[in-house]
Amino acid sequence: MNKVNFNKWLREKLIPNLPPQSIVVMDNASYHTVQVDKAPTMSSTKSEMQSWITSKGLSYLPTMLKAQLYEIIKEHKQLPVYEADVMLEENGHKVLRLPPYHCDLNPIELIWSVLKRRVAEKNVGQEANKIVHITEEEFATITAEEWNKECEHVIKMEDQYCADGPVIDSETERFIIEVGEDTDTSDDSDAEDNNMSDLDEHNYCKKL
Repeated sequence: MNKVNFNKWLREKLIPNLPPQSIVVMDNASYHTVQVDKAPTMSSTKSEMQSWITSKGLSYLPTMLKAQLYEIIKEHKQLPVYEADVMLEENGHKVLRLPPYHCDLNPIELIWSVLKRRVAEKNVGQEANKIVHITEEEFATITAEEWNKECEHVIKMEDQYCADGPVIDSETERFIIEVGEDTDTSDDSDAEDNNMSDLDEHNYCKKL
């Protein structure tokens, strides 16, 4: 998945079929968090920093180093605005984002676990040409009751986190890493904002 395909699906498939004033829950995958007018980071070039500063009606000295230019950027950059959020909000919907690195608060992850277990049980012969058919069959066995069960489990987890205090913030700090830009996955996440790569997030989820 990349931002082009995701935005196309969002625009052509999801939004036309959403009930009015829906709330869309998203995780922090790179293609969900493509920023509008993204501010430069320390990995940006000096000319990119200078251009951004000028575009905001600010000024800088020609002798300034990148670190000094970045201080100006940090002081004046706004909270990130995401392309997906803009599209949904323009159509009367709202976006609710999950806390970073907490896939245990995402019912979809729990349903995926159920699905993968059922596919593994049916894919006894390990025949690659049958895996798509088996997966589609097992998708059809997921019931509304199972979704409701996993959603209730997530609500209990939320209540537990709230009762424990700012545990999400403290746990998140333990797993912060910096990643570079990945054009293949359209990873437009800000390294300075400490977004985790898809692979690292997947590996972390497996440990929970």
